[in-house]
Amino acid sequence: MKILKQNIAQIASIILMLVLSSCMEDINEPVEIKYYNSADLISYFETHGDYINSRQNPAIISVDDAYNNLSNYILMDIRTPSQFQNGHIFGARNFGIEQLIDSLEFNNVNVDAKIIIISESGQKAAYATSLLRLYGFTNSFSLNFGMAQWNVQFADVWIKARGDSDWWFMYETEYYFKPKKENKIPSIETDNSTTTEQFAKNRIKKMLTEDEYLNAIATIQEVDETYSLRYSIFVDSFVMCYDDRDLYEHKRYFKDVAPPVTWGGHPRSSVLYLAQTDFKASTNLLTLPIDKTIFSYSFNGQKSLFITAYLRLLGYNAKSIHFGAVSMIYNQLLLNQFEESFRESDIRNYPIVN
Repeated sequence: MKILKQNIAQIASIILMLVLSSCMEDINEPVEIKYYNSADLISYFETHGDYINSRQNPAIISVDDAYNNLSNYILMDIRTPSQFQNGHIFGARNFGIEQLIDSLEFNNVNVDAKIIIISESGQKAAYATSLLRLYGFTNSFSLNFGMAQWNVQFADVWIKARGDSDWWFMYETEYYFKPKKENKIPSIETDNSTTTEQFAKNRIKKMLTEDEYLNAIATIQEVDETYSLRYSIFVDSFVMCYDDRDLYEHKRYFKDVAPPVTWGGHPRSSVLYLAQTDFKASTNLLTLPIDKTIFSYSFNGQKSLFITAYLRLLGYNAKSIHFGAVSMIYNQLLLNQFEESFRESDIRNYPIVN
């Protein structure tokens, strides 16, 4: 009898627990959490301004414009504190690249206020500005050529960057077609953001660091190492010219050799991609390989950092060739003839303060 009562008590206890559990489920219904991925990011950015495929890309401002409007612009200098102390633009404030968004949000900066991002050569500023634009600061700009064009004191960074690829003599003008569209996108780390916007902004903040910027650039020597002389292609990498036909087809006629020859163009097997048209999911974004390093270059590397930042945000292993064609074909193919190249005659020697 005693055992029967114990069994009845145990059964009653189990029934009570089930009832309470059922009640709790009614009160606290489970919340479904969506884990966002690169497809969500592509959709979000293309339906929220589509900056990368817009006429506003790249957002680069001249040193003349900045100088003539110093009191009207917000100047954010992302060089190191020691570089900043050695000389900076009057009114500029020094920030680490990872502090930009928090500072702008904390100070409730109006998105319509013109924000100028300043770096040593314009390279890091271009990377940061691309991410700021995608975040929502649609009036941010990178200072063209950075402090190097502002004042001769800082020009060495660009003067020393001039050079030529080890394979410059194998560059050619043959047009290479884009790969077949594979409809594949990279896999990226997801999080438990409640909205796609939150996920996008979290990822932008994650990408906006010094380490991520350093991972986004590569020297021309690193690119050259992936070229196979045997197969005349880049192995495990994909090189794209992210500019226009003037750069992709740039060549030089050598009259002082026998017989006279024409050399130039672009690295063999590299492909031309155009800004403002080629990076929609519906056009040519999905022709990019997801299993190779994507090296991009423009005349001076600033423009290509805008697309590199975007591609890395989507999960592509993208890198911009540091200083662009200035480090690839500056001497042998006379790139100094182009306005987009850094020239001493363009240094303004505007005032700096310490």
